[in-house]
Amino acid sequence: MLPEVFLKTMIDTVKYDEPYENYNRRTELLTLLRKSMIIYNERFQYTRKPNQRWEDIELRVPVPMLKTARSLYLELKKLAAFVYIETDEFAFRDLDIRPKPIDLDNEEIKEHDVLFDEIKDEIIQGIRNAKYTIWVAVAWFTDRDIFKELLLRKNDGVHIRVITSDEKSNRYLIDELEQNFDVVKVKMRGYYLSNRMHDKFCIVDLEFVMHGSYNWSENARNNDETLATALDRDLVKKFADEFQRLYIEHS
Repeated sequence: MLPEVFLKTMIDTVKYDEPYENYNRRTELLTLLRKSMIIYNERFQYTRKPNQRWEDIELRVPVPMLKTARSLYLELKKLAAFVYIETDEFAFRDLDIRPKPIDLDNEEIKEHDVLFDEIKDEIIQGIRNAKYTIWVAVAWFTDRDIFKELLLRKNDGVHIRVITSDEKSNRYLIDELEQNFDVVKVKMRGYYLSNRMHDKFCIVDLEFVMHGSYNWSENARNNDETLATALDRDLVKKFADEFQRLYIEHS
C-alpha cells in the first residue's frame, strides 16, 4: 500500500468507522493525521513466518503537534495496525512518531465530501472543530441548536462573524445573534424587495468550508438538501474573499 493511501485510509477510518463516532479525541486525531505523512521502515528481524520480516510505520507529524501525537500514541498504533495489510514479506511491528521535516509542511492534503443526510450533525461537528475563527453566511438562521454551538465556541475564544438576510423570517434569533456575535444583516433589494443574500456557507479557521443548499433553519431539516465540505486552501480562499466582500459592502 502506498504511504499516501495508507494515511488516507487511516483518516477515512476515523471519519466513518463506528468505533470513532463517540471517541472524545476524534477531532484531534483527524487534525493530526491530515497534517502528517507516512514512511515505511523495513526491519532486518524476521517474524516466525518463513522469510517474513517486521516493518514499522513511521508517522511524521508537524513539530508543534508532537506532544499531541505522543498523547495519542496508543490510539494511533491501534489504528495503524488495523489499517495495515500484512504480506508474505512484511508484518506490522510498531508505530514510531517523529517530526515532519519543516520544508514539507507546505504539502496540503485536500479532502472533499458531500452529504444528503444528517447535515445538521455535520455542521455542528464542523463548528466544534473550530479553534480560531468561524465565518458564517446563511440566508436564514433560526436553528437554536446551531446557535448554542456557536456560543460555546465563542466562550472558548473563537472569533465569530455572521452574515444573514435582513428579513422578517430571521427575527426569531436575530437579537441574540447580534448580542453575542459580529453580525451583518444584508437588506432585501430589487423590485418589490424580492432579492436577497442567498448564500449558505461557513468557513472554519480559514482552512475548511461547508457550503450547499442547507440554511441554518428549523425547516431545513425536513427538506431535501445538500452540504459539501472541503479541506482545500484554494477553494476556501475563494469563499473567504466572497465573505469579506459581503461583510465590507453591507457593514
